Amino acid sequence: MKDRTGLKSMGGHTMLPNRGSSFILACLLLSACGAPQLFPKNVTNGVDANFDFIVWRNAPNAKVDQKIQIGGKILGTESQGNETIIVAIQLPIVEHPAYGPKDTGKRTGEFAIAFAGKLPQNALAAGHRIIAVGTTQKARVVTVEDSKRTLPTMQAHCVHIWKTGGRDIADFSSVGAGYETLEEETYCVSGY
Repeated sequence: MKDRTGLKSMGGHTMLPNRGSSFILACLLLSACGAPQLFPKNVTNGVDANFDFIVWRNAPNAKVDQKIQIGGKILGTESQGNETIIVAIQLPIVEHPAYGPKDTGKRTGEFAIAFAGKLPQNALAAGHRIIAVGTTQKARVVTVEDSKRTLPTMQAHCVHIWKTGGRDIADFSSVGAGYETLEEETYCVSGY
């Protein structure tokens, strides 16, 4: 029997039509499809959710040892002792249409990532997208396009690199014939 709202009533209980239960099922499924977990939980614990890149860029030595997560596009790399220094342009981390740093056309500035160890050379090509988790350090002098610059620097605990070659992550798909699979990998320093 249907009441005035058009819903079925059985034994005093109102039953949702199929579209209502489909909506609930879709909501449950979508909540399980959030941003992927790129890094171990202990690496991301304590990351400053209110980190402001512009403030850090303007005063890079004001807050040292602040735990941050930042995304970008690799501009170049260099070795300094036993560290790999990655110079990147900051890009916002988005969740849709694909998770990762996205080039929105707005330039907010460059930064350096110090990674204590070696990374595969093919992962460090200019244009690849990167997300790093680590702590802010004092600014460093690095080489950017053949000139020395002082950039805000973070000491990375882990980095995740998408081998995009300068394209957006959303441009890749691994479904169907004729599509190109996007290679990606997470690298962590010893102890993380």
